[in-house]
Amino acid sequence: MGNEIFEKNLAAMEKWYPDFVKLIRKQEEKKEDIDDDTEVFPETSWDGETIFRIKKGGQMLYLGGKRNAGEPIKMWSERIGEVQQYAPIFLFGIGSGLYFKEISRIAPKEANLVVYEPSVQIFFTLLQEVDLSKEILARPVAFIIEGLNSNEFESVSNKILVFENLDFLKEEIHPNYKEWYAEELKQKIKFLHGYAEGIVVQANTIRRFAAEIADNVLHNVKYVCDGYHTKGLMEAIPTNVPAILVSAGPSLNKNVHALKDAVGKAFILAVDTAIKPLLKAGICPDAFMTIDPQKPLHLVEGAEYIPVIAPSSANHALIARQKGKKIFYSDGYAIAEHVYYMNGKSLPTVLSGGSVACNAFSALHKMGFETVILVGQDLALTGNRTHADGTFQEKMPESNTTGLPTVRGNYEDKVYTRIDFRFFLDWFNGYIARVKERCNIRVINATEGGAYIEGTELYTLKDIIKEVCTEEAEKIDFSEKIEQMESAFSEEERKKAVTYLNNFPKEYEQIQKAAALLHATYKKIGNLSRSGNIDPVGVRKLLKKIKKLTKQCQEKEAYQLIEVTIPTAEQIIRSEYYYEKDTVEDELSEIARKGILYSQVLQECAGLLKEMSEEALLSIA
Repeated sequence: MGNEIFEKNLAAMEKWYPDFVKLIRKQEEKKEDIDDDTEVFPETSWDGETIFRIKKGGQMLYLGGKRNAGEPIKMWSERIGEVQQYAPIFLFGIGSGLYFKEISRIAPKEANLVVYEPSVQIFFTLLQEVDLSKEILARPVAFIIEGLNSNEFESVSNKILVFENLDFLKEEIHPNYKEWYAEELKQKIKFLHGYAEGIVVQANTIRRFAAEIADNVLHNVKYVCDGYHTKGLMEAIPTNVPAILVSAGPSLNKNVHALKDAVGKAFILAVDTAIKPLLKAGICPDAFMTIDPQKPLHLVEGAEYIPVIAPSSANHALIARQKGKKIFYSDGYAIAEHVYYMNGKSLPTVLSGGSVACNAFSALHKMGFETVILVGQDLALTGNRTHADGTFQEKMPESNTTGLPTVRGNYEDKVYTRIDFRFFLDWFNGYIARVKERCNIRVINATEGGAYIEGTELYTLKDIIKEVCTEEAEKIDFSEKIEQMESAFSEEERKKAVTYLNNFPKEYEQIQKAAALLHATYKKIGNLSRSGNIDPVGVRKLLKKIKKLTKQCQEKEAYQLIEVTIPTAEQIIRSEYYYEKDTVEDELSEIARKGILYSQVLQECAGLLKEMSEEALLSIA
């Protein structure tokens, strides 16, 4: 009987995930190779439910109530309450399937259900003993099983979690799993929380910088037309020497002077906030990177003649002030990318990790440096300070570390960190691991304090400079080589790009007109919803018109900066897909309400960006 149930469950899974079924069958053939010492004994509870008694490490426990297995499920279901239509649901531990069956029953079919099971033995016993085919056929369920496909947990989370459905996120741990699978659960839940945290940080950052980003992109794109980018920088300077990435962590004060011995023998790239401590120590970096849309100019005083690497969204006042080369990379904004695309070229990309140091490390890796030395990359509150002296203040104050999380230190068992620092630390850990799988790169952590970054070698800065910047090494004038960089564009290509940019204000004018028509159409839908006599044909015509007008707006490259500038209004429209109304009238009324609001904001934003683009692009020629 067990084999019949097993085949029935697999047949249901095959509808959604045939490759996963192949994986199960392959593992089933090699039962002796399963690395899981859990023993599972199916039993029947007094109220007739299949339950599992498990044995592990000489101890036994039940995963469900021996006397009454059904009652706790009802209580759990009542506690969960209503599940929204597109809610992401993470069930940690599947046990004998009772909780899984219940969540499948109460959750809408559109909900995204993920099941993580830390014991492959429990999972196989479940497939053999309990018929789940009905629940599996009803929806695609993402089964993540330790020992089978646990590496897919991150990619699955990435696919189903978005900012708009985070409020509906439900995560439930099966009773008794914490007893024996605490470490496995902790790792997965920690990732889930960190990933959700990252989504919120990113959304809040976009909201906070929304108007500044659009203004920056419109002002900076004229410099993008000069044709200097990170790939061109790679071709202009030698990359067979070490690169030193200087960040502004508190440990920088310990070893900044050691960098003097590396000048001309390593490419020194600084983050913007590290500029003042470097210049004070008599060290001029070969280039610096900035990404902050609102970076205060006083933090980079004295750097006007140092080449700057930046995305188009960086503070345009800072970029305008720079006399040295302005070297760009793509941060995803269509207007800057199209300047290259229309000329049959591409603007190189850099992977963003949320901080300028993350972007700078990715840039160095993509430029082909095989040895990268990290300095001042604390990612922790070394000495209870957030940054090096001479950055935000001449003498940085000590911070209150009460309640702050801790991580492994380079030279200490534990060091205090902040949520944002920990997020960047996770990024470095992941990025370094991935690039080491694909290429030969040596990453040295010469921070001399702070958090431990996985995949790095610990050195003092003095020792690693002595090793890789030998006295025999020929000195390189990086400034001269960068100054001699060639533009990616010919004069004719540049003129073509300028013509394209001069047309941008007209695109916003066209979007403004389309938004006015959208507003009128949404008002008609609102009137229909209140009329008491809804004409399906009329509604379809109006919705078709809305779709056409929306497409006209969104197909224009200028629209992307509108999306950036009004993320809240955009969210209002997108979030309607995560709710369900009781009647057609209610649905139409809600569509009209949100559509009227959206089209109003769209019209105003298009007008604002038309004025901004006229002002920003006025001087381009």
